Amino acid sequence: MIVDNMKDRIMSPHGLLSLLATYLGIFSIFSITMCQSTCPTRCLCHLSQQPRTVMCSKQGLEVFPENISDVVEQLNLSNNLLTNISDDITRLTDLQYLNLARNKLSSLPEDLRSLKSLRRLDLSDNKIKDVVDIRSLGQLPSLTVLHLSINPLSKLEGLMSASIEALDASYCEIRELTNTSLDNLPALTMLTLMGNPLKNIDKTWSPKLQWLDMSDCHLNYLRPDTFNGFPALEELRLSNNPTLVYSTRNSTLTHSKLKKLDVSRCNLDRPGLHGFPLLTQARLSRNMIRMLPDRIFAKNRELGFLYLNANGVEKLNMSTFEGLVKLQVLDLSANYLEVIHPLTFHENVELKLLNLSYNVLHELPNFTSTVATLDASSNLISDLNGNFLANMPKIRSVILSDNRLQRLPAKLKSTSLKNLDLRQNRIIEVLNDTFLQLPQLLRIDLSGNRLTEAINPEVFRNNPDINNIKLEDNPWRCDCEDLYMLYTFLTERPAKTVEQTLLCQSPSNVSGYTWLTACFNAWNGSVYYNKDRTWGFVMLVILTIIVLCGTFISIRHMMRIKRRAIEQRQQLETLRLLRQRRNQATQQQQQEHLERAPEPRIHPLELIGPPSYEEAVQMPRLARSLDNLDEISVETSSARVMGSADNIRYKYRRTRRTKKRIQSEDDLLRREERRHERIRRERTTSVDNSETALPQNQKYSRAYMARRARRQSVISDSVESGSGRIQPRPQTPNSKKRRRRYTVYDGHSTDDEDSDIQPVGSSRSIVIRELRREPKSGYRESTAEQDS
Repeated sequence: MIVDNMKDRIMSPHGLLSLLATYLGIFSIFSITMCQSTCPTRCLCHLSQQPRTVMCSKQGLEVFPENISDVVEQLNLSNNLLTNISDDITRLTDLQYLNLARNKLSSLPEDLRSLKSLRRLDLSDNKIKDVVDIRSLGQLPSLTVLHLSINPLSKLEGLMSASIEALDASYCEIRELTNTSLDNLPALTMLTLMGNPLKNIDKTWSPKLQWLDMSDCHLNYLRPDTFNGFPALEELRLSNNPTLVYSTRNSTLTHSKLKKLDVSRCNLDRPGLHGFPLLTQARLSRNMIRMLPDRIFAKNRELGFLYLNANGVEKLNMSTFEGLVKLQVLDLSANYLEVIHPLTFHENVELKLLNLSYNVLHELPNFTSTVATLDASSNLISDLNGNFLANMPKIRSVILSDNRLQRLPAKLKSTSLKNLDLRQNRIIEVLNDTFLQLPQLLRIDLSGNRLTEAINPEVFRNNPDINNIKLEDNPWRCDCEDLYMLYTFLTERPAKTVEQTLLCQSPSNVSGYTWLTACFNAWNGSVYYNKDRTWGFVMLVILTIIVLCGTFISIRHMMRIKRRAIEQRQQLETLRLLRQRRNQATQQQQQEHLERAPEPRIHPLELIGPPSYEEAVQMPRLARSLDNLDEISVETSSARVMGSADNIRYKYRRTRRTKKRIQSEDDLLRREERRHERIRRERTTSVDNSETALPQNQKYSRAYMARRARRQSVISDSVESGSGRIQPRPQTPNSKKRRRRYTVYDGHSTDDEDSDIQPVGSSRSIVIRELRREPKSGYRESTAEQDS
């Protein structure tokens, strides 16, 4: 059922139209997306924004770029090297703004009909010499703004366009405007010919032209009917034509609808404005006007802004500006005005700004005027009349800076004055009643004067709204007592000046310092204490209590720490005495034990070389005398040697030996094991004794242990060598002669080596291997000698 309903809707005419519209929408979106996906090389495309823009400026392009999207609305190809425009531009049917400025174009394509949306075209700074080369502009129905400036165009005849409203042809090579120059531009309202070598205007016609700029040209003289062909002209700019003259005694330039005229920096010797009855603004500055006759502006009753600055006007009469009832701004600055009648501006009831600066006025008249702002700065005014503001009921601001005023009048009177600028004068004092009758005063500037003494704040007692007083750049003498009241008045909130600008010049010890820095010590009590003595006393009491409490707590804490330290020292002293007594008792016991203990013995076989004197002194005495030594018997060459130290000594006295004593490796190994065991036991005993022995016993034990360790290392090295026998020291010739043969001792020996004795027969005689006596020198026999 649902499927049948869908089929019926699709087959109906309304359904077919809806389906077709959907497909067309999808297709248009797809085509736009495909077009937006392409962007020319070295260009920046913003096709997803409004307006859709392609930027190819400053890329050094010499050929018109390809693949530009058809939906582009603004195309910028300025600052490139293009010499011509290809016919591919006709695809851009949505194009509204085309910028081709600063290229090398000399012509446009012949067919531009497809660019129906193009409104603005910029062809400035190219190589276009004749309007014939751009005649295809007439095919653009929507073109309203055309820029042709900085092109070598010599004329505008032939330029055709029914839609152009604004044409910029400045800084070209146009020398003349003829009566047919603008005939083919019927919609033109704005024309700029500034910077052309234009000298003559001959009955040019343009019915809708409202704005014309011919500044910086070479115009010399304009006839009275020069601009009659521009009936709708409202603004005319002729500035900076150094030789231009348009008004003489007999005739002057005329136009019935002109409202704004700029003829500054020309060669005018008179205003010549009476030919413009609807003129509202006139700029006549920087001309050669020396005199303004009476009622010279009487026919310019609509004139509201008149600029006559930088001329040579010397005098203003009472009726100079009569008839200017709508005048609002009058600029007479930078002239040579010396005398101005007090009633000169009395008919200018709408006057708001009167600029008389940079003249040579010695006295400011008591003007009768409705002016709101009077600027008389940079004159030679040395004195002011106290009533010079009385006839200006709407005055708001008076600027008298950069004059020669030394004193201000006793009473300045004005109920509307809010701003008084007196900077850069020579004022040395301010009277107490100077500002008494200025109730609306808000700002006063006395900077850059010669004030040295402090101003009494009572001067401003009738100025409750004053909020800005500038006193910097004055040679203040810092008398702290006098400055205190003024400083307090200036800095109390809201502050009326900047503290850092108030600097002292004298006395010399504070020159260059601010008031606050120079007078800090003098103001310290009054500024920080006298304001509220009670609170200061309370704070002082609180601080004193806090300091006393802190001191008490600190002293108590220090005494506690000191008492604890004394107790610790006493405990340490007690422990030291106990430890000393214990050490003395231990040392005494060790001394007794050492006296009872047998002295350590050094076996002669452990000696590697002859003992030193110290070792000989420390060697123990013999347990028995030489008479009781065992007898030494000599058997075979394979017998072993057994005996005590005395036997060895007796051997050394023998002068001759017949055979070398040989000892087997097994006996040596067993002897060495026993000797190591004995050394270990003695070392253990020595270490135990050394820990508790007296200093002299410690010295003896350490020497003994060092000697035993040295001997043990030498013997161990000899045993661990691969020779299988002890390497004897080399024998000297005398020692060889004193060798003896085997000796037999009867009896018992006290040497520990008795455990190694092997019985020979039934007797207790022992067989001792012949021992070599090592010489005291370092000479040792070689292995070959020993084997022999």
